[in-house]
Amino acid sequence: MKKINTAIIGFGVVGKRRKLFIEKNKNYNLKYISDITFKNNFFKKKIKYFKYYNDVFKQKDLDVVFVTLPNYLASIVTQKSLKKKLHVFCEKPPAKNLNDLKKVISVEKKNKNLKLKYGFNHRYHGSAQKAKEILEKKILGNILNIRAVYGKSKIVTFNQNEWRAKKKYAGGGILLDQGIHLIDLILFFHGEFTEYKSFISKKFWKYDVEDNAFSIMRDKKGVIASIHSTATQWEHKFSIEITCEKGMLILSGILSSTKSYGKEQLILINKLSKGIKKKHYTFKRDNSWKKEIDEFAYLIKNNKKVKIGSSLQALKAMEVVSKIYNSDN
Repeated sequence: MKKINTAIIGFGVVGKRRKLFIEKNKNYNLKYISDITFKNNFFKKKIKYFKYYNDVFKQKDLDVVFVTLPNYLASIVTQKSLKKKLHVFCEKPPAKNLNDLKKVISVEKKNKNLKLKYGFNHRYHGSAQKAKEILEKKILGNILNIRAVYGKSKIVTFNQNEWRAKKKYAGGGILLDQGIHLIDLILFFHGEFTEYKSFISKKFWKYDVEDNAFSIMRDKKGVIASIHSTATQWEHKFSIEITCEKGMLILSGILSSTKSYGKEQLILINKLSKGIKKKHYTFKRDNSWKKEIDEFAYLIKNNKKVKIGSSLQALKAMEVVSKIYNSDN
């Protein structure tokens, strides 16, 4: 079968990282890249580089677009790609707000033969996949509660003039930018919740978007989950504690490009009649980016359904984000 002619629209940190793994997969043929920071169009190592993304859509031999753009552009370019009959891999968050994502899904429904996948990368981490496996086997019984923290020391890379610091472009702050990973993982491990109580704050950085979001949610059976998404975590932290009837799972640390969240490990704690028993799983390599890229090629080549990072999962995550924002009262 022929190779998948591919374009990357948006060539920042994430776009460059996607390029690395696209080029390692023999099923892709990376032909086009666009980014507004380019001074002009140019050609290098069999790839055409465009300043404006509309020039990418003028190409007649394209199969798939990787969208790695700011939040306010993500849904616009995803819709345009689908209308051009192109498969799409879009980074998280899928849009700057829930309504923008619903517009994308409306277009997707008219193009059911196309693959639309979102980059909820954390589901592919070793600790998350192992935790999911243990939970599905019911080794620890049913989930009682979940407590999660994800934090870094700032919202934006540069200053308050960057798009991430402005609500009209970003749609939200640390919750939408990083906390959405926590939300997606909690939905992955447990499922949906019905009640929300939240506190949203922009007290420290004083940007147009939040630097802290605290939320407690409860489902119909009384399972409670709490999350804290923060941009004032001076020592970066990733932690999810899942308490079950017969023990608990602790996801501690996560492998990242910054290497600032500590080693990635999963701790399995069994509650026994004579005390507790612990088992540690340590994950030394981050294969999540490669797995996503390879899986997307497989889905396209074999016409398979998107099971991780689907538009429905993206919708559920964005619905939770919206409910957390709206329950701050």
